[in-house]
Amino acid sequence: MIASAQPVHSDALPDHASELDTRQVAIDKVGIKNLAYPIQIMDRDKDVQHTVARANLYVSLPHHLKGTHMSRFIEILNQRRGEMTIRTMPQVLEEIQNRLGADDAYIELSFPYFISKKAPVSGVESLMEYQCKFGASKRGKDVDFVLAVQVPVKSLCPCSKAISQYGAHNQRSLIDIQVRSSEFVWIEDVVTRVEACASAPLYALLKREDEKYITELAYENPKFVEDLVRDALLSLKELPGVEWLHVAADNQESIHNHSAYAEIEWTRDDEDQPKAIVMDQPAAAAAKNDALPFGEWLAAQRHYRAYSQQRFAEQIGVSAAHLSRVEAGGKRLSHDVLLRAAKLLGHDADTMLLRAGVIPEHLMARIAQAPDQFLDWANGTGQ
Repeated sequence: MIASAQPVHSDALPDHASELDTRQVAIDKVGIKNLAYPIQIMDRDKDVQHTVARANLYVSLPHHLKGTHMSRFIEILNQRRGEMTIRTMPQVLEEIQNRLGADDAYIELSFPYFISKKAPVSGVESLMEYQCKFGASKRGKDVDFVLAVQVPVKSLCPCSKAISQYGAHNQRSLIDIQVRSSEFVWIEDVVTRVEACASAPLYALLKREDEKYITELAYENPKFVEDLVRDALLSLKELPGVEWLHVAADNQESIHNHSAYAEIEWTRDDEDQPKAIVMDQPAAAAAKNDALPFGEWLAAQRHYRAYSQQRFAEQIGVSAAHLSRVEAGGKRLSHDVLLRAAKLLGHDADTMLLRAGVIPEHLMARIAQAPDQFLDWANGTGQ
């Protein structure tokens, strides 16, 4: 006779994950990855769309704990089978923090999303697939949410059209959008705006009359990969509440053995700089003939210390494209990045901030205490 196994309550079993760890090494992210899971997404036309996501859920792990409890991630998902949007993510993240005793929680959901589209001439209707992603984190009390949408489009080369007696090479282009917004953003609105910036949109089903229309539309609307990212950014930043955008385009070339690629990043802060602490760079440079604008000065300092633009950008934590625009005078560096640049170049932090047109807080406090004396000194009228 074979004895049956007796159930044992979990409290009686060892819990190694909760044991102390003495190696003094914290872990940034630990959890589950690539779990297939059914979810419901808000659909602008049908209220809710059912799809299947690949889910990643993580928490930070303090140095004194040996491990985390992986099963609790699944338990939380099972309790939250409903709508997954920017509106519900904070609650889910907070629940992860509480259930796993973590300071930081992260969710990534990658899923196909389908939009019904009618062909431009025949009107035949079909479902077009778009790859999307929700990326959400809660670090302490700070919540961050990024919507990512990949929009496939058709692009036609302006140069090829200009140099050819007839025809022009064209290709499928993949435009990847990432959006941070203070207001709800529909996936459909992102897709519509991006497709309007291409030579022509794509469809899952086209009849011959539709193919003729799309081919001719693209020929009359040629776009470089640079045009795609610029036009998409300018259109998307007009959506209500958009605060940050990353736009990338990959033209899968039809006559080259490579892709053409471009990307651009934008934040609302680029246009809404705090005027109280940021000085006008051109005016400052004009006031003193031998003073370079900050971007040119930074490039000269970088060259003097033999840093390439790519390497310097990596060291201070920005993209090479962003640094290039800073050096050209079109963008600014954040406070933290300026401090890293100062350390890397061997400059005093306050000097670096002032060079960039940012008055350090402790100097602002001094100025606020004696504004008249400061103005006398700045205007050269003091004793």
